[in-house]
Amino acid sequence: MYSTIDQLRIDYTVSELCQYFNISRASFYSWLENGKPLYKCWDEWLACKIEEIFKETFKGYRYITYQLKRKFGVVVNRKTVLRYMQILGLKSPIRKKRFESCTQKEINEKARNVHYNVLARQFKANRPLHKLVTDVSYIYHKEGRLFISVIKDLYDNSILAYTVSKFNDNKLVFDNLDLVFTSEWDSTYECILHSDQGFQYTNRQYMEKLDSLGVTISHSRKANCYDNACCENFFSHLKSESLELNVPTNEQALTQQVHEYIGWYNNDRPQEKLKGMTPIEFRNTYLKEHCFY
Repeated sequence: MYSTIDQLRIDYTVSELCQYFNISRASFYSWLENGKPLYKCWDEWLACKIEEIFKETFKGYRYITYQLKRKFGVVVNRKTVLRYMQILGLKSPIRKKRFESCTQKEINEKARNVHYNVLARQFKANRPLHKLVTDVSYIYHKEGRLFISVIKDLYDNSILAYTVSKFNDNKLVFDNLDLVFTSEWDSTYECILHSDQGFQYTNRQYMEKLDSLGVTISHSRKANCYDNACCENFFSHLKSESLELNVPTNEQALTQQVHEYIGWYNNDRPQEKLKGMTPIEFRNTYLKEHCFY
């Protein structure tokens, strides 16, 4: 196909030819820059699907490999997908591996109730709702910022609940807790909820609420964000894969974009740690095996 365009561009413009063959001009020029490589096993349908998935998500070759299997039933080696992407000139934005600031707010030490680090970086869980982690982070739009609180299940990395607010206060955290720990919660159910030592997680009301629910409280060591790296990791994905690629214009747009991303993250973002399944797919597999349906 690229060779055909190369031959015909004497009589037609590259734009016209690329539009006719339904490929991007960038991928054609990338092919030229790579020295017009010839591949015996070039699959035009596969190339189109790879480009289609990339344009929808801007994700890397691992994600696209999983989606080819999930959406089209096509099993292909990830290195093959990477080679196609290189030829097509498709490159996913690089996510910086960094953690957000771990600085603790200066508060009255006497009012803080710090528990042991029960989780102790044991981030693998054998069943849903056994090990949960929670945290608060800044999220920005073009006119300012909001705060988001999430609760994440370490069994399948799903986001069980999230709350967005203008204020980083106790209400933000408590509203989020109420989405998971409803009136139907069984207080005999063994559950650990891990957080950092933020003021919302060390006050007396927080302790009393979780104690009444039979939930084991776990705190990170002071100023050690790696003890809650799982939440930090999710915030990093949220920002690099959505909020930094397309900065929302205002509060309403930011809230909607967060809502759409978390829905996509839970239902349509396969993860290598989950055997190529999405969090909800992985969770449903457990529920089926244990007769919860």
